[in-house]
Amino acid sequence: MPHHAPTLRRLAGAALLALGGTVAAPAQAALELLVPAYFYPSWNPALSQWDEMQAALASGVQVTAIMNVYNGPGSAPNSDYQAAVDSFRAAGGKVLGYVYTCYGANLCSPAVPATRSTGEVLADVQRYADWYHVDGIFFDEMGGDAAAMPFYQAVTQQVRADHAGWRLVGNPGTAIAEAAAALMDTVVTFEQGQGDYSHASTLPWMQVADPARQAHIHYNVGSAAQMQALLTEAVLRRAGSVYITDDLYTPGDPVNTNPFDQLPGYWAAEVAAIAALNAAAVPEPASAALAAAGLALLLSSRRRRPFRRPCRPAARTPSGCSARTGVQP
Repeated sequence: MPHHAPTLRRLAGAALLALGGTVAAPAQAALELLVPAYFYPSWNPALSQWDEMQAALASGVQVTAIMNVYNGPGSAPNSDYQAAVDSFRAAGGKVLGYVYTCYGANLCSPAVPATRSTGEVLADVQRYADWYHVDGIFFDEMGGDAAAMPFYQAVTQQVRADHAGWRLVGNPGTAIAEAAAALMDTVVTFEQGQGDYSHASTLPWMQVADPARQAHIHYNVGSAAQMQALLTEAVLRRAGSVYITDDLYTPGDPVNTNPFDQLPGYWAAEVAAIAALNAAAVPEPASAALAAAGLALLLSSRRRRPFRRPCRPAARTPSGCSARTGVQP
């Protein structure tokens, strides 16, 4: 990835080495769980996976749930969802409302109807605001090409005007142009079910972006060991939000049609693994103080020690599927 100048993180690390210290893991934004919570919030806490998500907040991991009543907010308020969302948010969780967008060019996967206007999208957005008091919107089936740009420009401009402070997340499921990604706060740049990154696509902006700008979603991941390896790689690929599940999606299978209709069997292990990654990313106070003390020495010598600027090219490959299903009570 290109480096336009030596960063303070690199300078601090070099200062520690010069002083004979140990370099701690660099500080970074905490990794977040972005959960497609396409499951009904049972009134019985012992059976409700919304309560499981809420319990995970006690670990210190930020959990953001994407609620999906029925391919959107539904046709009327649902008291079970209202109670679950209110409780989850009161405990510190965040909630995004699911809205599908047909890639901004009426290219939805088979559905009735298979087209989507900006007015329809904005109407769903307002229903989430009125009925559930959400923290933002998850725009599924997001298009990233030039033809789709006017659609998303119109939608995001209106949503930001009406709901200041909301978080907007777009889901193309693959790499998209930086100009399109800039319309959203976060973009899902990877959503696939192969259990690895063999079909990942990337663009130069993704290699230097703040991790808060990217999210990765994996399904069909059968074991906790695979999940933990993918979490580590997601961090290296600069994803600040992740979700990994063993729930299945099998094309053509009438049963495994929605990989987001339940939490993974290794949910507790995933929460714990993210908590551990976040803890490892924070430097010890003593190391941080030592870095600060040695930084002035290194800065004073920068004129005599120029840095070189490596770079590497990027490649792009197609994406996987984007599920669009909710659970009707």
